[in-house]
Amino acid sequence: MSNLPLTIGCWNYDRTRALMDGRVPIEGCDPRFLALGPEEVFFRAFRHGEFDVSELSFSSYLMATARGTCPYVAIPVFISRAFRHSGIYIRTDRGIGGPADLRGRLVGVPEYQVTAAVWIRGVLQHEYGLQPSDVV
Repeated sequence: MSNLPLTIGCWNYDRTRALMDGRVPIEGCDPRFLALGPEEVFFRAFRHGEFDVSELSFSSYLMATARGTCPYVAIPVFISRAFRHSGIYIRTDRGIGGPADLRGRLVGVPEYQVTAAVWIRGVLQHEYGLQPSDVV
């Protein structure tokens, strides 16, 4: 019996490298890894559906699933490990001493759905009581 061919799109993380270089085999499969940056993998996965297995943007996955248009099924593996609290930057000349000081302030994000921004909104809301509607 031949192995199942799998095209896998994800970045070359230290957590995936042993799979990518074959040190850890995937039983019953012939994987072909495409080591692409996250943004490219996300775009190609959602726009063209070209991977059998793919790293995905969690927020884009949730949105596509809610719409009923997601061709992927999530498994609980989080290969991109980042402490999102470190993704908030403030102007030092604006009198911002803590999250509460962001009320009524202009807060910028590259896209509303970017997973990091979703996590940060959740941290601000659940840890500090700052609702997304509290900022401009």
